[in-house]
Amino acid sequence: MLVSWNGAQYNCNPRAIAEAIVKGKSAIRVFRLNYAFVNPDNFPDVPAAIHKVQIGSLEYYRLLATSQFIISNIRFAGLYFPYKKRKQLYIQTMHGGHGLKRVEMDADLPASYQKSLLEDASRTDLMISDSRFWTELAHTAFRFPGEVLEEGLPRNDVFFSSDEDKLMIRRRVLEYVELPDDDSEIRLLIYTPTFRNNGRRDVYGFDVRRVTEAMTKRFGGKWFVLVSSHPNMRTYYKEIYNFSNPALKDVGMYPDLQDILISGDVCITDYSSAGMEFCLTGRPVFLLARDMGDYDRGFYFDMHALPWSLAETDDELIRNIESFDEKAYKQKLSQFNEDVIGLNETGHASEAVISWMLKHVDGAKFN
Repeated sequence: MLVSWNGAQYNCNPRAIAEAIVKGKSAIRVFRLNYAFVNPDNFPDVPAAIHKVQIGSLEYYRLLATSQFIISNIRFAGLYFPYKKRKQLYIQTMHGGHGLKRVEMDADLPASYQKSLLEDASRTDLMISDSRFWTELAHTAFRFPGEVLEEGLPRNDVFFSSDEDKLMIRRRVLEYVELPDDDSEIRLLIYTPTFRNNGRRDVYGFDVRRVTEAMTKRFGGKWFVLVSSHPNMRTYYKEIYNFSNPALKDVGMYPDLQDILISGDVCITDYSSAGMEFCLTGRPVFLLARDMGDYDRGFYFDMHALPWSLAETDDELIRNIESFDEKAYKQKLSQFNEDVIGLNETGHASEAVISWMLKHVDGAKFN
């Protein structure tokens, strides 16, 4: 049984694992895949080998009770997961890797949130990690004492796919935002900020005209800004941005963020781990953090000692873009990945999870 965002989406690590099983000749003969959705009819593109089931239905609870493996990218508790049987194994993939902002028990979060976190950790049998840094967080911030598979995030395996596959993904994204795929001058700037617990909206966005002009001045091409919304912002992000601007493209509801990241030429973020995943492309990342002084979660790193240039205003951002030094950036990024966080994205994370599952397959009935 797999589920993404409590059944609201078909994406992220559970999707990557499921589709890797479908492609694997040996694994697909072992596993029957059930993917849980609030509304299965909203996901017509799910491969036929993956059975869609509606959360809350009798079939859902029957399959949940008889599945040996349960895989989720957020805490899967309460109504959706009332109890775990003795021989069931729960794989908690979460939905991001190393990032800048403090998470879970390291952040100042409500007691009810912490209670849910501890309940989920007590049920978890395996977590996954993209780095030495994140593995440590699994044990400390997530309070998980068990096994952490440090082989990368399954959803990031696509960053290691062939150039031809990446080109197909970019074409799909260009079609989604209604831009021609045969114009070699088109450049995509991905803007992927994270959410705020306090609901602040004044910290988002930038002067699109000035920033895209700076991009053209430094990198050439014709620039368009693709705005990706964190799932926690999907009820209100359209109130923040002026999508009537033809240079601003809404990808907030695009089903798979990794497609967006792979298609981008440059990324601007604040504290989001998505910006860190974009770094797997080796392309430039710029930080725009307007609320650094009162951000409600705090940071794991000195924001001024990172590989990415930091701006708190549009003027600073534009100066950072125009003075970007690619050679120095790549040297700093390599040092950060190797020495500071111990990055270990292998391109085979899905395979590693599947191998773990195959080693733990138990044909006996649950009791």
